[in-house]
Amino acid sequence: MEEEEKVSRRKFGGLLTIGGIAAAIAALWGLRRYLHAEANEAVVIAETGSLAPGGSLVFQYPTPEAPCLLICTSEGKYVAYSRICTHAGCPVFFHPENNDIECPCHGGVFSVADGHVLEGPPPRPLPRIEIEVQGRNIIARGIAKS
Repeated sequence: MEEEEKVSRRKFGGLLTIGGIAAAIAALWGLRRYLHAEANEAVVIAETGSLAPGGSLVFQYPTPEAPCLLICTSEGKYVAYSRICTHAGCPVFFHPENNDIECPCHGGVFSVADGHVLEGPPPRPLPRIEIEVQGRNIIARGIAKS
C-alpha cells in the first residue's frame, strides 16, 4: 500500500496565500471595469417618444450585467434607478397604479421620486442613474453618489 504524500503547514499556507492573492486580483479587475464604465460612458437608453407618462423601460447600465429601470413620470420628465433591490438583490418592478417601485421578494417598496425606501426591509435607497435628455435621446451619464 502506498503512503500518501502529506502537505506541510508551510506549503499549505503558501497555497492559501497564492489563492487569496489570485482572488483579490480578480475582484479588483472586475471593480476596475465597473468603475471605468461608470465614470466614462454616456449611453443612449431610449428616445423621448418611446415612453408615455407612467411607462417604464428596462435597460443595462453601466455594464451589460447591470439592469436599470427608466420611468416616465410625466410628459418629458424621467427618472432612472438600478433595478437591483438593496435588500437581497432581487429585481424591482415599477407599479404605475401605486406610483412606486416594488420588490416582490420581501415586500420592499421604493419611491419613484427619489428612490428612498417607503416600506420593507431594504437598508438603502435604490441607486439613482443620472440621465439627461438631448433632443430626442435619453442618455445615461453615470450613477449618482448618495
